[in-house]
Amino acid sequence: MPGYNSHLVGPDNTQGLRGNTQKAKELLQQGLQEEGWQTTAQMPRIVLTYAAGIPSFAQEVQMMISMWQKNLNITVTSNAIEYDTLLDKVTGSTLNGDGLQFWGLAWIAEYPDAQDWLSLQFGNGVPNNNMNYGQNSSSNASQQQKVQQLLNDADANFQSAARLRSYQQAEQQIVNDVGWLPVEQVTSTFLRSPNIVGITDNAQSLIPPDDWANIYRVQPAPS
Repeated sequence: MPGYNSHLVGPDNTQGLRGNTQKAKELLQQGLQEEGWQTTAQMPRIVLTYAAGIPSFAQEVQMMISMWQKNLNITVTSNAIEYDTLLDKVTGSTLNGDGLQFWGLAWIAEYPDAQDWLSLQFGNGVPNNNMNYGQNSSSNASQQQKVQQLLNDADANFQSAARLRSYQQAEQQIVNDVGWLPVEQVTSTFLRSPNIVGITDNAQSLIPPDDWANIYRVQPAPS
């Protein structure tokens, strides 16, 4: 993927993927103090909304709920709803303090570029910024708005190397802010006949429309 950052770290400043319970507890205590709460029992009800009818995702939700309860003593309630209803509610959460708290969805980018993963999700006023990054009243809003400006600058930068560095800087801050909670990494395996020629692979596993004229099948050589 253009702009892939092999040095990207998580909010705990490591590249570990097993989680960091101690850091999570520290951040939770910090959040409780900011709200003036003594224990997690004073927290309001937390609801995770997701699309019904997908057994694998329902299992992931239950796994996360169990981990939050075990490690942080936080109770999260699951709310499975019909997919189209979920999309409506997600859209309705934009600039809406009474919208969904958090939800589960997948994003499939249209083209292999950092812009499609960052600017189109977290930019100021973009349709997919339903999580209201930078457009909220939190104490971190001003920092988030600086990230949005960095994304705007990267979008307009014609210098490839500098452009990707800006995206990487924005990405790291968004990861620090936990703009998303990634739950899985997917490996795609495919089998391609050697008789199909002209395909140029890319990081998004997409075939650009203009490439199809150069893709064709050849007869196999006689055995």
